Amino acid sequence: MYIDFDYYKVFCYVAKYGKISEAANKLFVSQPAVTQIMKRLEEGLGTNLVIRNKNGIELTEQGKFLYSYVSKSVEILDGVEFKVGKYENLEEGTIKIRTGSNAAKLVLYDAMESFGKDFPNVKIKIASGQPEKSIELLHKGEIDMVIVYLPYAIKYSNLKITEYGKKEYLFVMSKKYHDANNVVINTIEDINKYSLIVPKEESTIRTMYDRNFSGKITNFHYEVASEEMKKEFISRDMGIGFVIRDEVEKELKTGEFVAVDVEGTKLVGSIGIITLNNHLENYATKKLVEYIIMKGKEEY
Repeated sequence: MYIDFDYYKVFCYVAKYGKISEAANKLFVSQPAVTQIMKRLEEGLGTNLVIRNKNGIELTEQGKFLYSYVSKSVEILDGVEFKVGKYENLEEGTIKIRTGSNAAKLVLYDAMESFGKDFPNVKIKIASGQPEKSIELLHKGEIDMVIVYLPYAIKYSNLKITEYGKKEYLFVMSKKYHDANNVVINTIEDINKYSLIVPKEESTIRTMYDRNFSGKITNFHYEVASEEMKKEFISRDMGIGFVIRDEVEKELKTGEFVAVDVEGTKLVGSIGIITLNNHLENYATKKLVEYIIMKGKEEY
């Protein structure tokens, strides 16, 4: 007949501690509940497992035989439950993330600083990689989070995207480049007259760029992968770059950089946090996403 495994767990606690009251305390249940479970277990097995006396209980021969077989399994289960509890309470755990360096800077740094202070025992491993490969690894469960620029289409049903804030993209040049080249831009097409620094082909930002400026901006001199490198090119007076405003906000405020302020040249995109579906995410990943979203709300 079927017997609930929890009955064996109660029996092992009774056998280990020698008293119904002590077993009940360790299991966080009432004494009558323990007594009732012991009765049902003995009825189910058709034998007496313990002898009750004034000092507590002692095992019968059948009880000793049963304990020798099931105590190890209960001990293992208790260990697993304890370990899972540590993960659930974020006393332990690991989060594996793949992202581009600039996306990490825009999304992760502030959140990880707070998260790390609150949950110092959770390890975070960050690697860079192409979105397609990163998302494939996430789909297989080998990592926990991927951060990409949106829009980005995912083909796996076990993944979800959480949008993080809005990001403005615009054309920027150094003040020195502006003055040295007597830059005058009245329409989008006028940008073609100057040296242009654009995102790398096949990147998400480049896809957005091409979709919005196709047929209007047809000329470029530099095709650059990272925001940091685009900013460096702009700082060296090498042309007009298409960048995220966050990356150049300081230079715009100081006047070191000049933005192109023509209708239709500024675009709005966002960043996506891709994770496994809710029922597959680990506890630490869920909590880190909460911290990221919280920091995003503070920013915006």
